[in-house]
Amino acid sequence: MLLSRLSLLGGLLLLALAGVAKAEAPEPPDYWTGPMQGDVPATLAGGRVLHTDSLADLLRIGGVVLIDVAEPPHRPANLAPDAIWKPSHQNIAGSVWLPGVGAGKLEDSLSDFFRERLKTLSSGDVQRPLVFYCHQNCWGSWNAAKRAISFGCRNVSWYPAGVEGWQDAGRPLATAQPETPSQAAR
Repeated sequence: MLLSRLSLLGGLLLLALAGVAKAEAPEPPDYWTGPMQGDVPATLAGGRVLHTDSLADLLRIGGVVLIDVAEPPHRPANLAPDAIWKPSHQNIAGSVWLPGVGAGKLEDSLSDFFRERLKTLSSGDVQRPLVFYCHQNCWGSWNAAKRAISFGCRNVSWYPAGVEGWQDAGRPLATAQPETPSQAAR
């Protein structure tokens, strides 16, 4: 009787733990073009996946280029047209914010901008460590990291926990300003 109760409790515990396990999507063969929020892969072919402590270690060493690819905040639909709206974006301190480069499909001009920014940020060194992130469960940073690999970057990492994971670990954030192709043209 005791053995059957223990067996039942063990089975329930396994079911509970299985329910807590994070679902992971398989890596698609190309860039992800589906919904940008959802289950993401646990891997990045040609790159590596970082967890918070690993990213913190890299930042302590230095020489890493952090690239936030989160989309900019959207003006609330219910906000009056003449109302002042001052959106703010927080990211990991020291990051370069390149919104839009994580989309599944990029217009040629945005792709060219992204390629040139990576070349500048890495000082033309294809071995320079690049770390891409946005939000938890966001495909944008996975796409951007995969795209950087396709551009020939050889030291690419992806931080899937995103800005929320960094903040949840008690790490500091900073207010960011986006870099866009129109700014680069000035």
